[in-house]
Amino acid sequence: MITAVSTATAVGYFRVSSEAQAGERHVSLESQTTEFHSYCLAHDLEPIATFTDALSGKRDDRKEYHRMLDYVASHGVGNVVVLFLDRFGRTPPEMLTRYWALEDQGIKVQSMREDLSEESGLMLLLRAGIAGLESKRTGERVSLALREAVSRGKYVTKLPYGYAKVKDFEGERIVQVPQEAEVVRL
Repeated sequence: MITAVSTATAVGYFRVSSEAQAGERHVSLESQTTEFHSYCLAHDLEPIATFTDALSGKRDDRKEYHRMLDYVASHGVGNVVVLFLDRFGRTPPEMLTRYWALEDQGIKVQSMREDLSEESGLMLLLRAGIAGLESKRTGERVSLALREAVSRGKYVTKLPYGYAKVKDFEGERIVQVPQEAEVVRL
């Protein structure tokens, strides 16, 4: 059941690709939450719920993202507030589809760090395209960093069952865990 939209209410959707992520355009979930409450206060919005994901925007299985979409549709929320438009996703189709679908429901998408109030369709397309390119560049940088680490002898993925990292006076090394190794042998 869809209820009437209350233009003074807001939910926040916060996302980072990993819990440890921080930086110029990737602010911790805690910082995004604090900024959301300040934004609502400054813009006379009543914050009623927040939803957070620590998953890549490329992933379609972001549980809190889908909960947020269901929530705003069923509770008559007037505003969805995000840090940047690219919190909705990392591909232009996802960002734009979601933005326009919410707009069609009478729900305004607001960015705490971008002015979306006067955006034309062309500017939204540009923002979405830039976010998609940035996602591609980030993937390339991560891939390069992983290749370089491997070439230096670093193990860069999660260790398989039966192995553990050990740090001692010789440095860091990988060793078998006897109990787990026995399970693997069985």
